[in-house]
Amino acid sequence: MRCYVERFSSMLIKAVIPVALAATAHVGVVAADKPVFKHPIDGAPIEVPLKPGEAETPAVKEFKQTGTNVYRDNAAAVQGGKALYEQWCQTCHNADASGKMGPPLVGGQYIYPQTATDVGMFSIIYAGASGAMQPFSKRDVTQDDMLKIIAYIRSLDRKK
Repeated sequence: MRCYVERFSSMLIKAVIPVALAATAHVGVVAADKPVFKHPIDGAPIEVPLKPGEAETPAVKEFKQTGTNVYRDNAAAVQGGKALYEQWCQTCHNADASGKMGPPLVGGQYIYPQTATDVGMFSIIYAGASGAMQPFSKRDVTQDDMLKIIAYIRSLDRKK
């Protein structure tokens, strides 16, 4: 009986493992195409649903599918991001985003390493972080506005 169980187990493993590996590889390819938004404190994946009544703009839709912020080279969006940054961010992060009460957002010396990517910065803005950085998802800021703020911050980094 033991011999039978060993042979059956061996056959089952040989049949199941290649199928499981193929399925895992396929899932990995699909998952790699979409950005994963992670909380800055514990790195846990976060959902980024729109607020009730908030419209999903083409820019937000593209960002959630590819991680590409189409506003980065859009002068009008960068200007809009500047106004939003001055309203929501400047008090803590300084006019030039070099940091004040909040950490620097430019220059590559980040408290949260994920700040270096647009997906990471979006996650921080959306979900909040430690200290006074409260989630913008709970403020009167849309996801489209968050992308404009990021575009403005990235424009500051290019000026240096």
